[in-house]
Amino acid sequence: MKKITFSIILVCLVAFSATAQRKYDEIITTENSVKDMVQNEITGIVVFKEGGTVKGLDPETKKIVWTLTKEDFGSTSAGDILTDPDFGKLFKEKSDLSSVPGSPYVEAYINNKYIIINTDSGKVVYNSSKESFWVMQSDFIPETDEYLLTLKKDGDMAIALLDMKTGELKWNTTVDKAKSLFSFSLKESSNTNKATVHGSVIYYLLYGKLYSLDRNSGKLNWKAEEDYSRFFLTQNDKNIVVVNSKGLFAAKEYLNVLNTENGKSIWKESIKTKRVVYLEDWGTKLLIAHYSGFNFFDLNTGEKIWKKDARGDGLKRVIPIDQDFLYVAENEMMLINKDGEKLWKKFIEISDDKEDPIYYLGKVGEKVMYLTGTYGNMVDYKTGVKLWKRNIKFEKDRPVLPTYDEATNSYLVYNDEKLYKFDPSISDKPEPFAKVNIKKEKELNSIELFPWGVVLSGPLEVMGVNMDGTVKYHLTYSQPGEGTRRLLKSAAIAGSIGLGVGSAVSSVKGADITMTYRDSDGNMRTAVAKGDQTNKDQAKAYAAGSVALGVVAAKFNSRFNAMKQNRDFSYIFAKADSGEKILVKVSKVDGVEVDKIIFNNNKPVYEVDPATQNIFYVSDKSIQIFNKK
Repeated sequence: MKKITFSIILVCLVAFSATAQRKYDEIITTENSVKDMVQNEITGIVVFKEGGTVKGLDPETKKIVWTLTKEDFGSTSAGDILTDPDFGKLFKEKSDLSSVPGSPYVEAYINNKYIIINTDSGKVVYNSSKESFWVMQSDFIPETDEYLLTLKKDGDMAIALLDMKTGELKWNTTVDKAKSLFSFSLKESSNTNKATVHGSVIYYLLYGKLYSLDRNSGKLNWKAEEDYSRFFLTQNDKNIVVVNSKGLFAAKEYLNVLNTENGKSIWKESIKTKRVVYLEDWGTKLLIAHYSGFNFFDLNTGEKIWKKDARGDGLKRVIPIDQDFLYVAENEMMLINKDGEKLWKKFIEISDDKEDPIYYLGKVGEKVMYLTGTYGNMVDYKTGVKLWKRNIKFEKDRPVLPTYDEATNSYLVYNDEKLYKFDPSISDKPEPFAKVNIKKEKELNSIELFPWGVVLSGPLEVMGVNMDGTVKYHLTYSQPGEGTRRLLKSAAIAGSIGLGVGSAVSSVKGADITMTYRDSDGNMRTAVAKGDQTNKDQAKAYAAGSVALGVVAAKFNSRFNAMKQNRDFSYIFAKADSGEKILVKVSKVDGVEVDKIIFNNNKPVYEVDPATQNIFYVSDKSIQIFNKK
């Protein structure tokens, strides 16, 4: 232990003495305070707002490449819009700037106007100042370089299609009476409002109402009679599976199937359940897992295909494995086949409490591994017999963090200051191969695997542990003042500030459901209902087929790779011994502090460019630029 302690101290001393805190390398001064800043993930352009202007900054040349002023934004929006009480609520909840994922666009809310900017050119593609309505919501369609806009005008709600090439509305269709935003939070609407383009049809779930519109003309084909919270297109192009949540926290739900031609239900009555957990489309039948059990239903009639539901009181997760289904009900798991027949003799208890989180559940080789808030073990896939006679008992009030080691087909798991190796080949539960002294354990949110060992990290702590159990380095920091700083997405990706790359942490609570598609034999489909962008790997779709990215494809590819591969550093906002607030860049390979940057506030707005590793920091009337170190 003395040898380990000495090596930790040595590393810390080297790190603190080798890198002094530094000031910026370059600075861009502004006439007014910088109010907001974002970086577009496709072009890399850093967009910031100061005063009545919006500017674009090239992250490589560090030069302003375009500037937009009030002349570009146009006149103030129509007076009747400004008197609408919802208008003020909208602008209060919206950020000044937001980058549109998977696109070269940034949306701006400035001078009571909604604006879309192409960050590659600085062109204002759309400006609401010329309209007599205001935009409640926007949805980007990458395949066609179009926007769906939800509009409010004179007490009516309309849906419009915006052509990004011309900046003109292709059509504008009134669909309903407007709903007051005082009864809907923007966060709530962003989680439920959803648009899907399917060939020549647009399906739009908007504040509980499902609409079908002709994509070319904007004609309203139909409006569903009931309110819904989610919808899923079937692979036969003829139906839509809809879920209707009832009661607080979706305590009760109804599931039904609609005809795409008229929006009418094709079932006599909905399936009533507490909560829908999992859906599969098999062409002529649906597998529906819900809180009380799961079963196959005939797609056309809604009749049960199995005579009896698979047991499922408190069912909370279903995992398809080939044509079998591994599922968890309450605190037990079972494996069944596609006919609902049990493949194991008995249920396997995987936790003490039905409310315990599931951190990992899945097949590893010919074994099933489970990691919950209380237990860890492996089960033989064919027999359901536990691999180890005794579970590993986890401390439920402390984090459980797993990471997969592909070379040995095993998992490394952290809990309660111990590291375990879950190797399918061993016959009894493993003893921890390392015991470590984590200072801020409840804040740990990432475990990452490297050839030499693992890195454990949180907002204020980083530790490297070798595979032989020795601690390679250990760095801890103090929180500077308020703990609610803004962590921008690029910084989180580059520094693993959030859940790190390689972290397998997950929880069933709050997880949204999607629909899995299979052919009639039960084999997973690689391609799903055409035109349904929600079921594609968005990154690949954007790179290969998005009209919007034609001019920036090369930039996109290089930046996308940089973002995905950059997991070498942690960026930690901390308080130095001198009392100064600093952003520390820590190398995960050796624990060396390769950079320290002085910040002057408790809630810094900053971006870490994942491609160049340059840092852009807002400091009152300036943007300070720190070059990569």
